[in-house]
Amino acid sequence: MRIVLTGATGLIGRNLLFEILKQNYSNLEELSIVVLGRGKNGKTICQRIRKLILEEGVLYLNVKAEHISTIEDFTKTNIECVAADLTQEKLGITDEDYSKLKKEPIDFFFHVAALTDLGNAHNVEQSLKRTNVYGTRRILELIAGLKVKEFCYVGTAYSCRDKCRNPYEGSKLEAEQSVREFSRKHKVRCRYFKPSVTCGRLIEPPLGSINKFDVFYGWVAFFLKLKSKKIIKRQGKKKLLYEDPMKIDMKICYNLKSGLNIVPADFVAKVMYQVCIQNAPGEEYFLVNNEETPHKVYIPLMLKVLNLCGSIQVDKVPNELNPLEKIYYKTVGRIFTPYVISEPISFDTCNLYDVLKRAKLSCPPVNEKNFSLLMEYAKKVNFGFNPEEL
Repeated sequence: MRIVLTGATGLIGRNLLFEILKQNYSNLEELSIVVLGRGKNGKTICQRIRKLILEEGVLYLNVKAEHISTIEDFTKTNIECVAADLTQEKLGITDEDYSKLKKEPIDFFFHVAALTDLGNAHNVEQSLKRTNVYGTRRILELIAGLKVKEFCYVGTAYSCRDKCRNPYEGSKLEAEQSVREFSRKHKVRCRYFKPSVTCGRLIEPPLGSINKFDVFYGWVAFFLKLKSKKIIKRQGKKKLLYEDPMKIDMKICYNLKSGLNIVPADFVAKVMYQVCIQNAPGEEYFLVNNEETPHKVYIPLMLKVLNLCGSIQVDKVPNELNPLEKIYYKTVGRIFTPYVISEPISFDTCNLYDVLKRAKLSCPPVNEKNFSLLMEYAKKVNFGFNPEEL
């Protein structure tokens, strides 16, 4: 089996990579993976993938120390890395690498890579266009010259909405439309995977594991940074960043009758792989949780993990804002509020019933217990901040 994957260092991408390895661990010699991606911080894409698998992947696979050499050998012999950039003409792929891609048929081509930025600024919108829309079109131009049996596009559950809440959702919808046009024109089997808000792992170890802190994680990060500044100003130290209580004078707008549909990254990866390997019927799959996590449950929990008190829930953004509220509703609140004032949203997941049953899979509920677990992991890594940033 030959699989090509973009976005393998991202949240969904890395979990999908690990899941592919996990499901084929007993016959790795029959598996070939091609990763398209960029170098970063002086490391090539090959070095990044190798490090990712040998540090985080072995935990997901639960590989014993004496068997790590097997995974290490596999990364050298059966994983091929191709330097590629979604924002570059022809993805910046060399003629030599293109020839290698063409050499053998590809069973599944997973296009997971995307820019996830929920901001509304003009420069953000332009970046989203370059990466998500034009980048996807470049991927489609690439596979038009390859022997691809199935192309799998990862979008968002919210691109089905009549009105997108931000440029990110709009860019994913436009990219998806390009894939659908490509499928009709080239007669290539395409699947559309649509996850909701993706959180850390809740099935595979380490539980809570996540590498990208956006949406509700980003909300906590805003207050973490705020509290850090206050504590340093008051105490000249930050060792009590989480333990020291702090009062915030804020009216936070969110809907008491609805919630956020939060789905674990490892569940998303497992379902994607099972849909393909089981050759499930259909083409569009909503990778969502069975129930929303109520805003009235997880928002107080986020404040609790930071030991913040004094905030008040309101149904509408206040007309008159105090200094802190002005900062909040101009920055992270501007991004987060559209998601927490919406009415409940339901998704049709009927075409996944048999897939989940055969794979003996069920989506972990993101209830109070599991959400607290997500917060515990994020807290250990300071919600993505380096210690010197706080």
